[in-house]
Order: sequence, then C-alpha cells, then structure tokens
Amino acid sequence: MPEDVEKLIGAQIARIRKEREITQEQLAESVNVATETISRLERGVSIPSLKTLEKISWALHSSLRELLDFEYRLKPEDTLSEEELAKVIALLKTRSKEDIKMGYQILKNLFEQIEKNYRPKDTTQKSK
Repeated sequence: MPEDVEKLIGAQIARIRKEREITQEQLAESVNVATETISRLERGVSIPSLKTLEKISWALHSSLRELLDFEYRLKPEDTLSEEELAKVIALLKTRSKEDIKMGYQILKNLFEQIEKNYRPKDTTQKSK
C-alpha cells in the first residue's frame, strides 16, 4: 500500500484548512473537538469517524469528496512560472551531470522526508 489512508486524509484536512486560512483551534471549535484531536488527525495518527469527517467538511466549507480526493492537483499559481523554470534550467546547464544527479537525489530525499514527517504546528502543547 503506497500510503496509509490516515495520512492521506490528514494531509487533505491540513491542506484545505490552510487554504481556507483556518487555524487548528478554529477548526476544533467548529467541529466540537479538542485541538489535539485535529492535530492527531492531520498527522495521520488517528482517523476520523465518518460523522467527524462530515463535521470537518462542513467547517471547512468543503465536500467529503474533496477531503477524500487524494489526487490533489496544484493550482496554476502553485506551479513554476516560465521565467522561474527558465532560471532553474539555466542553473542546471552550468552544472556537471554528476552534480545534477546528486542534486536530484538530495531534493527527492528531502521532499520524501517532508512528506513522511509532516507535523502541523500544535500551539496547545507545552514545551518540554
């Protein structure tokens, strides 16, 4: 199985919540759960019941379908512009084949770690 469904649902909740500029605290209040519950859901530590998922979709002004659509596509403004892409290509043309391969592996590993260890900030937890 490529990814756990808990993590996929959590990532969708976090993405949509941030797009709507809603804090975890605000979402928790709207859904009538603890902020820690939202944090755990977004991290994929736990999975919401269908009833909670329905409440989350209402609070986020979203559909259940959107929360379960794991084929998230970037909006045009989230992609590189032609100018930015040209800068990347120009930079790559100045590097050796070995440098490019190494850079690719580094970026690939970095993005995998970001996805694997995604942890939304939970302001309700106290520092240890």
